[in-house]
Amino acid sequence: MTMNAASADSLLRIWEEHQRSHPVKRALHLLAAAWPELGWHAWLHASIGERDGALLALQESLFGSELHTTTACPHCGERLESEFSVHDVRSGGAAAPEAPRRLCLRQRGYTIDYRLPTSDDLLHVAAQRDDADDAALQLLRRCVSRAQRGSDEIDAASLPEGIVANLTADMAQHDPDADVRIALECPACGTTWQTRFDIVSYLWSELDDWAQRTLADVHALAHAYGWSEGAILALSPVRRQVYLGMVGA
Repeated sequence: MTMNAASADSLLRIWEEHQRSHPVKRALHLLAAAWPELGWHAWLHASIGERDGALLALQESLFGSELHTTTACPHCGERLESEFSVHDVRSGGAAAPEAPRRLCLRQRGYTIDYRLPTSDDLLHVAAQRDDADDAALQLLRRCVSRAQRGSDEIDAASLPEGIVANLTADMAQHDPDADVRIALECPACGTTWQTRFDIVSYLWSELDDWAQRTLADVHALAHAYGWSEGAILALSPVRRQVYLGMVGA
């Protein structure tokens, strides 16, 4: 799967148009721009792991492989900065989304036919704000096509907690990039824990920082030389920085 080199103008357009969009929709628009031959719908129905693996590849292409996070110790509140690489958290290279797979878990007399969660599922659940069921239950019902105990058909909502936990673990095994965890240790109190790394919000935050810097560069060069935004964005990043250096000299 070959990634398209998105132009500065197209990235700025996505950033501008989707300030108020749901985070999942932002991610899908970025992926559609990076892989236009696949388009929005392919990523909408890709598994969460396929989507996030591609987002990690896009992060590396646009902003480099190094990742930086800040979190608080759950025990003493100490702020902890972490540095790691895309390669530390991605299970493999970015691949084209596959057709939804039908999977089956058989355990303790239960037979559960299911598929992996997708962005379409997450958006559907997010839209059901007034539904009495919680988000996890709604997601379970969308992904489980059939559940049986022996020969009896049962509602997915009736599955025991232990079976649901094992089903979640089975999903994670089939879609390893869907729930990336980072192991942390607090230098102040020694507490160890794991935290989830959310590439959807991380990549958008990186894009937001880049867009703000880029627009500041455009302002400085337009003011100094009278160039249009399009002409400035067409410059390579290296050439743009050289001109900025001259302006500031």
